Amino acid sequence: MTYVERAARYRTAILDGSIPACKWVKLACQRDERDFARQSTDAFPFYFDTDAAIRVCRAIEQFPHIKGPKAKQIRTNGRMAWQMLALEDWQCWILCTVFGWKRLDGMRRFRTGMVMIPRKNGKSTLLAGVGLYMLTADGESGADVHSAATTRDQAKIVAEAGYQMAQRSPQFLQYFGIVPRGPTSSRLDVPSTASSFGPLSADAGTLDGLNPHAALVDELHAHKTRHVWDVLESAMGARSQPLLWAISTAGSSIGGICYEVLSYLHKILDGVHSDETFFGIEYTVDEGDAWDDPAVWKKANPNYGVSVYPDDLERAAAAARQSPAAVNNFLTKRLNVWVQSESPWMSMEAWNACSNPAIEWEDFLNCETFVAVDVAQSRDIAAVVAIGRRQSDGKVLLKGKYFYPEDAVEGSPIAMMSGWARETHIISTPGSVTDYERLQEETERLVGETKAQMACFDRALAVHLMQRLAQTLGEGSVLEVPQNVQTYDPAMKELERLVLSGQFEHDGNPVLTWMFSNVVVQRNYKDEIFPRKAGGKDSPNKIDGVAAALMGMSRLLAPSEDTTSVYDLAGLDEFAIR
Repeated sequence: MTYVERAARYRTAILDGSIPACKWVKLACQRDERDFARQSTDAFPFYFDTDAAIRVCRAIEQFPHIKGPKAKQIRTNGRMAWQMLALEDWQCWILCTVFGWKRLDGMRRFRTGMVMIPRKNGKSTLLAGVGLYMLTADGESGADVHSAATTRDQAKIVAEAGYQMAQRSPQFLQYFGIVPRGPTSSRLDVPSTASSFGPLSADAGTLDGLNPHAALVDELHAHKTRHVWDVLESAMGARSQPLLWAISTAGSSIGGICYEVLSYLHKILDGVHSDETFFGIEYTVDEGDAWDDPAVWKKANPNYGVSVYPDDLERAAAAARQSPAAVNNFLTKRLNVWVQSESPWMSMEAWNACSNPAIEWEDFLNCETFVAVDVAQSRDIAAVVAIGRRQSDGKVLLKGKYFYPEDAVEGSPIAMMSGWARETHIISTPGSVTDYERLQEETERLVGETKAQMACFDRALAVHLMQRLAQTLGEGSVLEVPQNVQTYDPAMKELERLVLSGQFEHDGNPVLTWMFSNVVVQRNYKDEIFPRKAGGKDSPNKIDGVAAALMGMSRLLAPSEDTTSVYDLAGLDEFAIR
């Protein structure tokens, strides 16, 4: 059976359910099946090159294992030789898909690839094999191949794996004229084609002047900023068929470049976006799956029973059952599920289930509503939210607007900030500091549009704004909400209860979802809770929108002393949200 036939066998087994798979694996295989049905049509100017697909698989199987129980010499035909890599069907499918699809001009279709997969599934070994192939057999002169990361130690993982594979393959070195540059550099050079394969890291100095044929990024989730990814992506413009390929396990920050790229992949697989140059697959579990069910583990681990051993997974799961602190580690490393590294407050699965993008400002007219404002400093996000309890069924609604100085958007360490600004999930305001006039305008509009009871503030940064709003909205229209455990404990507990019970709806803004995912819980000796942002005080994570939501929630819980609406007090009939 050829590699292409094995790839087709894997795709079929996923689609007919013979191999357990999560939603994203099924969608990736469905996409591939559709591609075969429409290849070389006017709407799909690509074709599948069987020879190219076979060639890359055959080449990678010429390299030896370098780690694990198979990294040993065995006797073959009367002589000792290293045991060679043997691709599994799922690996054949990935390689055949990435390297087999061509444009009509014969160049490779896919320029970007992403494989999200748990640890111990051989991802670094596979990436190293791809690097050696791109160095020597991809038909590119001056093939600069980089193993890229934010630190040199991380960048050397894949490069060193490739270096060791080559060192154990003397015929490979000789045939292509490869010159190893020493184990400390983990660099391979091919003088005859001016090609090289080695580590590249952001801490090695400037990344300017790169012209990569291939950039292989291991553990993209570890990248704190998008700098390395952006540099590599933009540097490939002069190449005819470059490849930027990330293989990573899930992490704990959904504000990073890894989650941004993954979100883009999800939109492609869901049919929201069309990008014929982007390949990707995510091995994980489905929502609602029991994390400690052995039947579920096979979904996330395609090498289950090969390099991922059932008894090892059972041992790790048993430890996690006894220690809640170990559950997140099991979910992230063994099942490729995104979780917070610190003890999270909100169940993001439950939060996402409460999303209702159809919420409009006029929906708050039938609610007891409060507008809450968290006033930002220059590098924080200002939030203006409406939160109201619907009179008909008691369900609580939340919708907001979020503001960030445009000068801060450009240099933000949050990888998704610029995209959020482009899609107006966050509103960029002129300059480098908070636009207080815009905040006042939006608060007045929101109070008028929703007929809110009052506007709530944290007094620390909002004294002048509160004074101005009191003048325009009327006496008793502005309320200071203390930022203490007495405010936050009941508000957090009630909001969590509403979310878990499905008695809460929010507008699905990804900025607010990200901020809720950043909240970790601090408890005192009375078991009262207080919100803190994940990563500590200096973390780029933000929770400003959460603070605003909790201020409003605290007012919904407070005994009502005056039900007169600010709308009635101030005569705001003409206010409208724009």
